[in-house]
Amino acid sequence: MPVRSLTSSLLRWPSREAVRAAVVRWAQEAANRNRSIRRIGYFGSCARGDWGVGSDVDLVLVLDDAAAAAEARIDTADLPVPADVLVFAESAWQDRLRRRDRFAQVLRSETVWVFGAPPQPAKPAICGAVALLAAALLLAPNQPAAAQADSGGHPGDPYFALDHVLDVAVEMAPADWDRLRRQRNITNLHRGGAECWAQPFPQAFSWFAADVTVDGRRYGGVGIRKRGQTSSATREKPGFKIAFDKSAEHQALGGVLPRITLINSITDSSLLNTCLAYQVFAAAGLPAPRCNYARVAVNGEQLGLYVHVEEIERSLLQRAFADAGGNLYEGMSSDFRPEFRGTIEKETNRDAGDWSDVDAVVAALQDPTPAGLKALAAAVDLDRFLTFWAVETLIGHWDGYTGNLTHFHFYREPDGRFVFIPWGVDQTFLRPGAPAVLASGAIANRLYRDAAWRAAYAVRLRELLDTVWDETELLRRSERMAALVQAHALPERRGEAARGADRVRGFIRERRAEVLAAMESGPQDWEPLRTQPECWGETSFDLRFETTWGGGSLDRAARDPAAGTVTRYLLDGVEQALGPSRVTADWRKNDNFPDLVAITLIVMEADSGHHRATVWLPRSRFVDGSRVVFRRYPHETAPGPPSRRGVIMWSAPPGATERSISANGHNFTLDLYAAGTTPGAAVSGRFHGVLWGTAGAAAGRRRAGQPQAPSLIINEVAARGEPRDWF
Repeated sequence: MPVRSLTSSLLRWPSREAVRAAVVRWAQEAANRNRSIRRIGYFGSCARGDWGVGSDVDLVLVLDDAAAAAEARIDTADLPVPADVLVFAESAWQDRLRRRDRFAQVLRSETVWVFGAPPQPAKPAICGAVALLAAALLLAPNQPAAAQADSGGHPGDPYFALDHVLDVAVEMAPADWDRLRRQRNITNLHRGGAECWAQPFPQAFSWFAADVTVDGRRYGGVGIRKRGQTSSATREKPGFKIAFDKSAEHQALGGVLPRITLINSITDSSLLNTCLAYQVFAAAGLPAPRCNYARVAVNGEQLGLYVHVEEIERSLLQRAFADAGGNLYEGMSSDFRPEFRGTIEKETNRDAGDWSDVDAVVAALQDPTPAGLKALAAAVDLDRFLTFWAVETLIGHWDGYTGNLTHFHFYREPDGRFVFIPWGVDQTFLRPGAPAVLASGAIANRLYRDAAWRAAYAVRLRELLDTVWDETELLRRSERMAALVQAHALPERRGEAARGADRVRGFIRERRAEVLAAMESGPQDWEPLRTQPECWGETSFDLRFETTWGGGSLDRAARDPAAGTVTRYLLDGVEQALGPSRVTADWRKNDNFPDLVAITLIVMEADSGHHRATVWLPRSRFVDGSRVVFRRYPHETAPGPPSRRGVIMWSAPPGATERSISANGHNFTLDLYAAGTTPGAAVSGRFHGVLWGTAGAAAGRRRAGQPQAPSLIINEVAARGEPRDWF
């Protein structure tokens, strides 16, 4: 504000020296009032030396952590000129400096520290002095090496340049290729065995020998295996892990990448989600894999376009951290709670056998007091976790750590704290209305239940909307990637890729308004932490049935004692004692598909519990002697013409009013012996397959000496190119 001279009636603006002296005094007083303040500085016209009448002062405050930053109350009334104040947590400040935009350059080059300056060689402390080498001065010793030197890059960068679409050709024995693509990964979705949650998921896929040519350069002695969860482990276009060093020690792609990951993007028709999501994480200052595209062929057969993602291993750690010798862990259906702790897998330093860093996080989360939060902050970089958490929410990463306890890594440099690394982000940018908070993970849940950290989360989410969520830039990147997909994907995949790209663009345009609207309505509710799921086991089933056509499938099966019967019911080859049963066959009432046939089977138990299955298929397949194979995913359907067909199965315990999912099924087969569609015509057949179910589900309890039956089985099936949302 202007001041009046004692010898003149004119108002005059304070000098640079007077403003700087006032800022120094104000900074010392502010730091005395708030012990969380680490540094105070100024930048802008006063720091550059082009101060003039009407200039204000731009201040920056760096505090210990996000909670302290959110709670800080900054009063600049004692300063002689107006002030703009930027408040950062320490790690957020470091993240801001690592960006390559114009404002980050200003902060690095101009900031003059007046309180708590980093211990570096002295620099001029007069208004207008340039803060030389500010980025280097402000980086803590354990900050990523890549951030300390923006120039130079990494030797593997050319293999991840977005415009560089890798040309990958795999040659392997035809029998091995057939075995590789047919392997299934059920164990990565359902755990079996008495101690199923005491250890990480078993690796379900085998390594095979291959020769791999990338961009014309041939590599021998390479290992290749299938990758992906049940939904993406297809036969037609499997995802791959390729290990150049599997047999040939020290062999690496281009001499720099020993292993690569090729994602088939079955769950992302656009092929945009993965690379775009990792770009958002990186723009927020977090370590994230690099990403681009690859055309892949096996034994001369073109499989199509894949997403090429950097492995989370030593090369990423060297690029993203100052010291790559620390502990790297992976989580899959994992959490920092005693009942989930055994599922965490150690990726580095496995021989050391030291899990004290993970156990410290588990112990801190068991303490609900402020001391527990303090211990958690000593083990986890909570400010960077806050950014990780907010980005997962912003991009709709429901299948990550904070939303689903899965697809995440975390790394601790020696003597450092844990930093989270994203993974498996193909199911992002999916749908409008994604929640504005995800708090399924124990760390996120603990912070969200604390008022100060909940406020800090909201602040961080707004910061990301203001700094990282640049719709114009995100749309530009998505258009660039979509053009690459259209140029290199198989022709038959380009239409669905274009529709998927429209979905991504819609998400980008709408997300800001969705998040802000949710935040305006106040803190979002979040459910308590989920309990540990029960162990799963595999069970074969075999039902024989007889009925007649007509009468309404569901209503008749539930009420009509004469509605056909299940004549035989086997679990794991053991015949079950049958209670009352019902079987009906009729048209399935569906306006979109009026030619569907529905067969409903109900087996009652003495205590009023029941098991029920509904099978539907097109009229063209409902004929005497027909065999219809049902598989879980459309890309797994048997050869033949497209058809609408599906299965839903569940069991209800006595008195149940709702169904609860606790099992899954694969490879069901319906053999039709008789299949008439005139009223009263005979309908009979056999329905058999393999189920996965929980050992302790009430509806699936077994009678003494009999195999375990699952409590609910769902199997969605559709032909290639058709939607899976049957229910």
